[in-house]
Amino acid sequence: MQNVYFERERIIVRDDEFPEFASHFMEIPAGGGLVQNREGKYLLIYRRGVWDLPKGKQEPDETIEQCALREVEEETGLTHLRLGDPICTTHHTYKQNGHSILKHTYWFRMYDEAEESLIPQTEEDINEARWVEKESLPELLEGTYPSLVEVFVNAGLL
Repeated sequence: MQNVYFERERIIVRDDEFPEFASHFMEIPAGGGLVQNREGKYLLIYRRGVWDLPKGKQEPDETIEQCALREVEEETGLTHLRLGDPICTTHHTYKQNGHSILKHTYWFRMYDEAEESLIPQTEEDINEARWVEKESLPELLEGTYPSLVEVFVNAGLL
């Protein structure tokens, strides 16, 4: 079974029906990271009015792991990241330029190996990047995207 999110509504698509379902969309692979620092805090970004995780579209010449690392680096300014294990893959749909898009985001654990300043990528509408204690996650994620909550649940943090 696959969870697919239309805006904030979840539908469940059976695995055997997923290829047919996906064929109605332009599919886009993306990578993202759930980053933990040496103090055990987690990185969140504030984009378009909600707390989020850094993520973005895969380029043709890179692996999904390279994509995830690049996107986290670009959106947060962190340059000393270590890639950890995969967490899960989320699926969400949206409209763009008249096309129906199905984005598959491959999420990875990541670890900040240095104490660097966070630099939010403002050209991607990121207003803030912040290290957050595990105990503060439920409150901050209250109004975020359900697909993002799925990442934290699969990581064992919610």
